[in-house]
Amino acid sequence: MTAPSSKSSSSKSPVAITEAFRAHHLDLFETHGATPQGLGWRNQETTDLRYEKMLAVIPAPLSKQSVTLLDVGCGFGGLYTYAKTHRPDLNLHYTGIDLCAPMIDHARQLLADDSVCLEVSSLFDYQPGEAFDFVVCNGILTQKLTTTIPAMDAYAQALVSRMFELARVGVAFNCMSSKVDYTEDHLYYRHPLDFLGFCFNTLSPDVRLDHSYPLYEYTIYVYHGKQG
Repeated sequence: MTAPSSKSSSSKSPVAITEAFRAHHLDLFETHGATPQGLGWRNQETTDLRYEKMLAVIPAPLSKQSVTLLDVGCGFGGLYTYAKTHRPDLNLHYTGIDLCAPMIDHARQLLADDSVCLEVSSLFDYQPGEAFDFVVCNGILTQKLTTTIPAMDAYAQALVSRMFELARVGVAFNCMSSKVDYTEDHLYYRHPLDFLGFCFNTLSPDVRLDHSYPLYEYTIYVYHGKQG
């Protein structure tokens, strides 16, 4: 992820954390445009790998069915573009929300599809008419900018809990692993078992951890029931 701008805030307020994220990603988008760097990622290859891990939340038995998916922090809708190209088997009804209006405006121009709905909103303010089959969050919880670790822990747990409330089947999200050679101050590192334990003890015992792919992060999947 790219280092934060001076607009970032160290406040512990969830509203202030959300605003810091919005300002940071608006700066990235204004600087780099609709590119991986505009999302804070290194390149297209690693960006696509993260998209692949997000879509892995959909179990094989459901992949042929019509499913609804909410993408939290969707940026310019890259996950949907990836799915259309690399997962044509999926019948995906996609909703994306993001804090940055210019990103959503770009996504609306890019994704002219009846299966797509895009809104400018934070997850905490978002009030959909009904739940989604799946809710994913790719990247938000890999960063903390200048927020303290305790404040970011509380924010992350609230975000994942809200995601789970809005999901009928399951959720997926990623976080930086604590198993690294070095750390950067603006990134959010948590031991995978700490986050997995929170999900297991608070949300559901039906959890899955993927720490096997070649990035310094992991993806956690949490389901409302056994998937197989």
